[in-house]
Amino acid sequence: MKLINDFFYVTDSGDTSSSEYRCQVTLNADHCLYRVHFPGNPITPGACLIQMASEILGRHFNRVFLLTKAGSIKFKKTISPHEQLSFVFTKIVFDDNQVSTLLSIENDQGQFARMSLYFKVTSS
Repeated sequence: MKLINDFFYVTDSGDTSSSEYRCQVTLNADHCLYRVHFPGNPITPGACLIQMASEILGRHFNRVFLLTKAGSIKFKKTISPHEQLSFVFTKIVFDDNQVSTLLSIENDQGQFARMSLYFKVTSS
């Protein structure tokens, strides 16, 4: 299930280099997932954050990224659907049809999560 342009929107894709990519993300607070996770106090599911990372990188590199391994994952704060977020991908390393990256999900108030993610890369 694709989440981009439904559960979330990329509102600005700014800084980029061969080994780093940063973009701004707005969450759709009216999405049905927030009505069940958790009613009255919605938070963004961790699985959705990983899928968002896959779709954001795929969009940026015009490829399909399929998660093969999630290494170290640390959630520091819950993410409400009203947060403005930056997805900051660093140490992006391509090796044949594999890519690894470190991801920090953050905003001006601090870091929400950090992850080591590994993907299989397929054509678009």
